[in-house]
Amino acid sequence: MGQLVGKIVLTGGPCAGKTTALSTIEQELTDRGYRVLVVGESATELIKGCIRPFGDKPFDLLDFQRLILQYQLQKEKIYEQAVDMLPEDEKCVILYDRGIMDNKAYISADEFKLITTEQGLHELDLLDSYDMVLHLVTAADGCEEYYTLENNQARSETPEQARELDKKTQDAWLGHNNLVIIDNSTDFNDKISRVLENVCQLVRSPYSIRYQRKYLVDLSNSSLDILRKKDVIKIDMDQTYLEEPREHYERRLRKRTLGTEETFYITVQKNSGHGLHKIVTDKKITEKEYMRFLESPIAGTLKKERYTFVYKKQYFKLDIIDGCPYALLEVNPTRCDVTITLPPSLKVGREVTDEEEFDAGNLARKKNLEYVKK
Repeated sequence: MGQLVGKIVLTGGPCAGKTTALSTIEQELTDRGYRVLVVGESATELIKGCIRPFGDKPFDLLDFQRLILQYQLQKEKIYEQAVDMLPEDEKCVILYDRGIMDNKAYISADEFKLITTEQGLHELDLLDSYDMVLHLVTAADGCEEYYTLENNQARSETPEQARELDKKTQDAWLGHNNLVIIDNSTDFNDKISRVLENVCQLVRSPYSIRYQRKYLVDLSNSSLDILRKKDVIKIDMDQTYLEEPREHYERRLRKRTLGTEETFYITVQKNSGHGLHKIVTDKKITEKEYMRFLESPIAGTLKKERYTFVYKKQYFKLDIIDGCPYALLEVNPTRCDVTITLPPSLKVGREVTDEEEFDAGNLARKKNLEYVKK
């Protein structure tokens, strides 16, 4: 059985550079010794096979989306089975040219709920089934002079339609824990380099490294209207920290709730300071396993509401913590030198990335809650 070290979705609006990014990632990771499996874009494959929701004798749009969903599910199952057939010492990465949540950009939320429910699927499970989602912004947003559809005969969007579809696609993935937005703030070569840099950080052996910027938000002086927009996703989270005898290591349980859906995870990480965490283990577990872990000695539990949204091409997570008048605003920059533009409606006191007082584990243990309340 091969080692599946990463499941990565590349998505975005039309003419965003996905084809080049996929090719670059495949070549680079192959050179580094990984077996790279690429799952093609399902909608394009069906459209090229004359299964279309437009043109002469079109399919009903909802039926078309049902077919894409079923086709994508089968392909993903086959590719994971292929990994199982490989030697156990072979490190594998699966790249997806769009994932299941992309369907949500083309139909209403109720229609997407309908077709996923028909398949016995839950949105939170679908979001969590991929390790990283890279959203490449369409060239029609920031590089209009390079916008073209000549390399994809299945596409026909105008620049205005491309920008609208880009945002809908972006919104479809809100709530994912590792959504990375790659905009057009640099030239195309650097855009692809940013894609590759994020992928390499995810699959870096034996650890993945995550850099995170964190800010303190004064809720009493902030306007939370930004959280009431329809394109903001709210997920309730319980983070429980288990007693860990090893210095600098941390074991964390997560329960994530979206509506009536619940998912459970355990993470083991080594803390390196300065916002860097080396992820040793990060896997989904069953509710039964979760309850069994809760029988272990517990260092503390943090309950919070997490709101995810996009502002100025950056993916933000606002954590409103139960019992605390302050919130924590997190963002994962796509490169270390990027300028972070914070939402003006949120009263940000200061950056606290390197302040241990605001580490989630410390807050959960109640060691510094009084400090935060001051």
